[in-house]
Amino acid sequence: MLTCERFDTFGGRMRRRSSILLLIFLLLTLLVLLARLWGQQQLQAAGVQQLDWQGVGWRKGALQVDELHLQMQDGLRLTVQQARLQPGWRDGPRLRTLQADSLQLHLPAAQDSSQNGGLDPLLLLGDEQFWRRLADWAPDSARIAQINASLPCRDARCELAGAWQLRRAEQVDGLMLSSALQLDLDGQQLNVQPQLRLNTEGVALDADLQIDQVAAARLNSQWRDGQHWQGSLQIPDWPQTPWLFGYLGRWMALGALPIEQIPAAAQLHLDWQLDAARVPEALDDWLAGDVQLQGQLTLPQPWAVDQLGEVSGELSLQLQGTAGDWQLTQGSLQAQLQALTLPALQALPAALRPQQLQLQLTPQAGQRLQADTLLKADLQAEARLPKEATVALAGPVSAPLSGDWQLVSDALQLSVTAPQLDLPALRARGVSGLWPLRVQADAAALQAALTASGSLRWQQLQLADAGLGLRDASLTQPTLQLTLPLTGDAGLSASGRLEGSLAAIEHAQLKAQRWDLAGDWRWQQSQLSWRGKLSNVAGLALTHDASWSAAGDWRVSGELAPLFMLAGNPLADTLAAWPELLAFASGQVSGSLQASGGRQLRVRSDLSLSGIKGIYDRTAFSGLDSPLQLQLKGEQLTVSVPSLQLVQANPGIELGPVRGQLSYHAALAQPASGRLEVSELRTGLLGGEVRVLPTTVNLAEPEQRAELQLQGLELGRLFEVYPTEGLSGGGTLDGRLPVLLRDGQLLIDEGSVAAREPGGVLRYRSDKLQRLAAANPSMRELAGVLEDFHYTVLSSQVDYGENGNMILGLRLQGNNPDFQQGRQVNLNVTLEENIPALLASLQLSGKVSEIIQQRVQQHLIKQRAQQP
Repeated sequence: MLTCERFDTFGGRMRRRSSILLLIFLLLTLLVLLARLWGQQQLQAAGVQQLDWQGVGWRKGALQVDELHLQMQDGLRLTVQQARLQPGWRDGPRLRTLQADSLQLHLPAAQDSSQNGGLDPLLLLGDEQFWRRLADWAPDSARIAQINASLPCRDARCELAGAWQLRRAEQVDGLMLSSALQLDLDGQQLNVQPQLRLNTEGVALDADLQIDQVAAARLNSQWRDGQHWQGSLQIPDWPQTPWLFGYLGRWMALGALPIEQIPAAAQLHLDWQLDAARVPEALDDWLAGDVQLQGQLTLPQPWAVDQLGEVSGELSLQLQGTAGDWQLTQGSLQAQLQALTLPALQALPAALRPQQLQLQLTPQAGQRLQADTLLKADLQAEARLPKEATVALAGPVSAPLSGDWQLVSDALQLSVTAPQLDLPALRARGVSGLWPLRVQADAAALQAALTASGSLRWQQLQLADAGLGLRDASLTQPTLQLTLPLTGDAGLSASGRLEGSLAAIEHAQLKAQRWDLAGDWRWQQSQLSWRGKLSNVAGLALTHDASWSAAGDWRVSGELAPLFMLAGNPLADTLAAWPELLAFASGQVSGSLQASGGRQLRVRSDLSLSGIKGIYDRTAFSGLDSPLQLQLKGEQLTVSVPSLQLVQANPGIELGPVRGQLSYHAALAQPASGRLEVSELRTGLLGGEVRVLPTTVNLAEPEQRAELQLQGLELGRLFEVYPTEGLSGGGTLDGRLPVLLRDGQLLIDEGSVAAREPGGVLRYRSDKLQRLAAANPSMRELAGVLEDFHYTVLSSQVDYGENGNMILGLRLQGNNPDFQQGRQVNLNVTLEENIPALLASLQLSGKVSEIIQQRVQQHLIKQRAQQP
């Protein structure tokens, strides 16, 4: 009985134990099922769509997974191979070691930008608690030997390869995390090596960037008390890495500036110190506290910027802010631009195109920086042109801090200095100018206008192909407007007014004297146009228009203000070639001028002479009315007198009226060796007319010939103007005189003059002839015949020699009705007379001007001195 009781007791115990084990098993099974269900729920809540693993095991105190596949609902796929995870305890469960042979990551393109949840990377970077949580969860060591990532970019998909490792080190005063990320970017190496240090006082981050094993940048950053953040970013010497920006351009828009062409040796130093009034929840919270920023950018080598040029220089700024109230404590910009490529400058002539631009901008210290305020600065800019010419701009400027960039100033000084300026067909020396300006500039254009009169001077300005020079100009500029587009193909346009004087207009045909100048000018579409008035101290005034293009073509047209000769002769006082022996006493001269040059010089001048009275040499004239046309085409000069009219001329014997139509053609290099075309030239003389037959006279030949035709000359008028004691008579003469001009000497060879039928009368009654007749019977008969000689034939051969002697071989036929019953008489008489002396005596015997008397006397003295 005892035995049975013991057996029953033992069996009961066994049944109870089995029940407990079964209950435990059921509880474990339930826990596993619940854990799996909870895990699936957590994975689904985390967005995990699929999680697979292979080769999971526990070896040497670590969880090892041969391959792990993770796919998220948003399309993220992650594959890890040969992973080893060693758990540990550090104020709770932590991961001590993370190792993997490879990590393959596929990140899909974002479907909605709002998925980022508005996370601000800068805010995350400045969050001290973020770095502490990151350090808390970071393993003691980590290494991923190979990373291959397929990421969305601007080119659809971009591949990224690299490796990463991390090491955690406990230190006496805190903790340090050292990491290294190596990226292979299309065969180029980029290494980032950050170090994170933490202690009770704060957090510090140091990061070095190496590109192809060359140090490129260093970041230092410290956080304290969750509201203090200070740091610096330094680029001591940027390496030559155009490939890096080309690679980054696949991922993000780099803007309009060609940052991929940032030159080697570029330097950047940026310091900041931020003290927020509260724990920042947004980036604006950092900026709303106490802020100190200091930055410096240096470009020691040129940076090529499209449509601008090669930029180098230095920019430095110091900013300070308190509760959103910002101040600029210090700043400066020093820049140099070379090889300028601004489209607006390309339209300028090469001599006016800047080769280099130096710019210095110094903001005024202590300025408050608010959206509705203007930033004020002092500007100094200098553009260097060819041959040491400079254009400088200096003065205060201001720019708004909000909206598109603008630059405004009411007190800039523009100055120009050009020792030598060579433009197409135009050369200038010693040019200087100064203009006070009001300037406004933005991204579209630069505009300027004068605030007071400017000044412009030059020592010499020459139009080479016209042989024209303007010397010692001193000009003021009351007005000026200038527009320089900074975009598009439009060029510089400017307009204004110039007033002042020129010490002289230098030309072979002008006398040196001062000229006054006033006019309006405009530069537009690479062409300079001018409209104004030019006058000299002699009284000559020319209202004119002019234009000059950048290609070297130029044009001038003008109107000569009427000149009244009674008050003087501005033409004689202006023109170097004005004949010394020609003087005007009264009358009016007006005219116009058109000239152009560049490819070929062309000049046309139309003068109108009206009622001119004056003297030429020993000849007085009056009533001169004539248009005069001068044309110059290339090297050919043409002077035309289409309608010459002269009331009277008196070289000792009265001539007039004179009418003519003449033209003269010559090469500009030999103006005195041209061709004179006489279409018509005739003058009244002794009641008749002397006419030059139409001819062409070539002055380049040693001899020139013409023929004079005499018609209707009255002997009675000849005896009136050439009185000879006891000689009178009448009749009408016709004839021809072949004229030869040899070496400037007038010759007549075998000319002929004859009286018209029925003849005329000659009467010669002289006491001298009567005395000769009393002693000589032959002379007695001649004296009797000539007392009243009625001729039927009067002819003469005319010869005029180089000595000025005219020889007349007279042949007379006729009778004296009262002598020997009207017997027929034939007479042959040779007369010789020095015509210059005769004309001189006739001039002195009449009432002529004092000028003519002086010139006649000088002529006679010179003639006597030349006689042997």
